Amino acid sequence: MDRTVTLRVTRNVVASINADECVNCSTCRDYCPVEAISEKQKVICHLCPDCTEIKPITPDEMIKMQSEACTLSCPVGLSPQGFLNLLRVGKEREAFENIWDKNPLPAVCGYVCHHPCESDCKRGKLVDRPMEIRAIQRFLSEEYIDYQPAPYPVLHQELIAVIGAGPAGLTAAHWLSQRGYKVTVFEQNAEPGGMMLRGIPAFRLNKETLRKEIARLEKAGINIVYNTKIHDAEELLKDFDKVVVSAGTQVGKTLPIEGFRTEKVHTAVNLMERVNAGQKIELSGNVVVIGGGSVATDTARTALRLGADKVTMICLESGTEVPAHDWELAEAKEEGIGLIEGVAPVRFLGSSSKLTGVEYVHIEDFNAKNGSFKTLKGTEESLPADSVIIAIGQRADREWPKNPDVVLAGDIASGKCSVVDAMASGREAALRIDNELRGGEYTDFTVERSVSPGSLDHKIYPAVRRKLDFPPVDKLPAEKRRETFDLVEKDMTEDTAHTETLRCLQCGYHEVDEDKCIGCGVCLKVCPKGDVISMVAVRDGEEAVNNG
Repeated sequence: MDRTVTLRVTRNVVASINADECVNCSTCRDYCPVEAISEKQKVICHLCPDCTEIKPITPDEMIKMQSEACTLSCPVGLSPQGFLNLLRVGKEREAFENIWDKNPLPAVCGYVCHHPCESDCKRGKLVDRPMEIRAIQRFLSEEYIDYQPAPYPVLHQELIAVIGAGPAGLTAAHWLSQRGYKVTVFEQNAEPGGMMLRGIPAFRLNKETLRKEIARLEKAGINIVYNTKIHDAEELLKDFDKVVVSAGTQVGKTLPIEGFRTEKVHTAVNLMERVNAGQKIELSGNVVVIGGGSVATDTARTALRLGADKVTMICLESGTEVPAHDWELAEAKEEGIGLIEGVAPVRFLGSSSKLTGVEYVHIEDFNAKNGSFKTLKGTEESLPADSVIIAIGQRADREWPKNPDVVLAGDIASGKCSVVDAMASGREAALRIDNELRGGEYTDFTVERSVSPGSLDHKIYPAVRRKLDFPPVDKLPAEKRRETFDLVEKDMTEDTAHTETLRCLQCGYHEVDEDKCIGCGVCLKVCPKGDVISMVAVRDGEEAVNNG
């Protein structure tokens, strides 16, 4: 069925965006009713070898880089350049609101997001090092932790149920509520937050900040029903039009190899839940953590703080295939945690009543997709172990139905276990539901942003940009970190946050397609900076033709 509609509008003015003043926050683009605004990336000239400390790039690489941007990297669709530069020009509240519009847990992400945007920051690729995007988001979110938005609008009669008040469920509820749906979240525990509350260690995430951010969502209109475990998602469809299942993968996988026992062998999920619940747990001697991901790293660092004398991680992966992020491994190494790569545990050592160690063998040809590998005979070694923590992944506690009105989100949908990836999955589930309920087809919307090359009139020359010696975000010394669950990373001060924004190259901007623009002026009204968009006169009676 052809759903194309041709819109002809007579207009006397069209919008024009000043590329030099645009902060690339995307607000105008989000509100434009006819999709007449697009994001552009400036050419960055870096041909001269002495331009910066980083080696020059070729003209072809300069052109290719115009298809890359920090704005494309955020899983929840934020424009880092937008909030950085709103802060730079003194629009602090507007900078925070630009974040919160798309991210209902901005402070949480300011603490624990793995910040893929920083990997794509062109400052880091061409000048010195990436912008401290995550740290600035944390600064803004802590500054506005008591911010309370207007109540969510109720525009539609359809009712939505969400199972699970973790990052995916709360994000789905936020996006659906913003679009005018009444949302009820069912949470099996007495407190919301999911694994953010029960799984992430306190030295990485301020739990009181998490609680405040969730309370803000409830006050804005999201209804959370506690102590209610939903066993049948389809049963909810009697009272709700759509159901989002974001129950997470809450059961830690075990490792049934020779000598497996429950005494002194923990799963990472169970151990972290007990620690975060305030239970008194003491570890001593040698602790071996089996796994090489973020959960394994968090658990290994937790084991040190619980009293272990020595902690060693062992994992199947090697080199760049080790799933934990480089900065996570670096922080663990600073605290004295060892890592043995490219090995597989083969048996637990000791008598039935006492664990004494873990035997492992070196491997080759590891396939990360299916977990297969070849063992190398004669390479068996053993590690002394008074306790073992298994951190090789989690699984869901049940199968969920395949029903077009039941949408999966979070870990059970994407297989990824980071907070921001779970949030991205919740966002996609919400947009899919909104699209279906409003009569569109799934292909009618896109979740991710897009950029295109900008005009050569706005070329950037790094050589003339300010060279600021801004130190990395301050952290507790490693020797103190081992003894406390205090936050490792310290807060940015207002001065350092504002100084850091001056490092941004401002590589993106927005542009209006005058042939599509209908001259409605919405973009002018919503622009948070205020001196970017103007309405320019056109010939009397000129028509805009927009095919939607």
